[in-house]
Amino acid sequence: MPVDWENFYNDTPVTAEVRLLGMADVPSVLALQKLMAHDVRRQGHVNAAVLICEHPPAVTTGTDSSLLELPVDPRELESRLLTVHRVPRDGHAVLHQPGQLAAYVVVSLAECGLSASAFRRSLQQAVVDTCRECGVMAHLTDDPGGVFGRHGIICEVGIHVDQGVTGFGLFLNVSCRLDEARRLGRGLLGQRISSLNTERVRPSFMGQVRTSLIHHICERIGYPEYHVHTGHPFLTRTRKFVHGAFARSQ
Repeated sequence: MPVDWENFYNDTPVTAEVRLLGMADVPSVLALQKLMAHDVRRQGHVNAAVLICEHPPAVTTGTDSSLLELPVDPRELESRLLTVHRVPRDGHAVLHQPGQLAAYVVVSLAECGLSASAFRRSLQQAVVDTCRECGVMAHLTDDPGGVFGRHGIICEVGIHVDQGVTGFGLFLNVSCRLDEARRLGRGLLGQRISSLNTERVRPSFMGQVRTSLIHHICERIGYPEYHVHTGHPFLTRTRKFVHGAFARSQ
């Protein structure tokens, strides 16, 4: 019996590739994201990629961030061993540190059937779903760059779209140091910063949060089938000195 190849390909489920990168510095993840975006754009081996990691202490500034979101004296950042990276995502300046879960989502908007705004909303809803599973009531506001709890912003959302392919994604505060986070970005603008631990008033288990977040991201962007891998052969890791305040939080 001849095979109907057209229906075969139409019926074959499209899967996302999820990479658990562990603790990875910002430049290394950005380089890997660029590689994954190239593969997704060419519709090569990867239809969609989700990179999950934590970052050692660093600061990224988006296209919407202002000088008011960074300390006036650059030596303050240098004294805390914080490097500032200017990145092409939208959104505010974000302090990255252990205890914050980062998700970089690389998909073709045309394949997902989503607009950029709908994609952003899908990421926000994935965070709300994850928070609900963790016993935290999170909500959205008219601010497109965040997800909020009772005590402040829990998650920063910032994306970039290049030739129809997305980049960056979200940064969810799970168990990070809020005293440090309040000294940068939204904190310097007078906004309240929160985390899952603060909202729950008890510890959150990073492994459970990570598993829930992956499931809801993939489901919300239209890839309910996904494969999880540890690491990536092209991920480059570097050593970095960490300020004592952040070392205590790990």
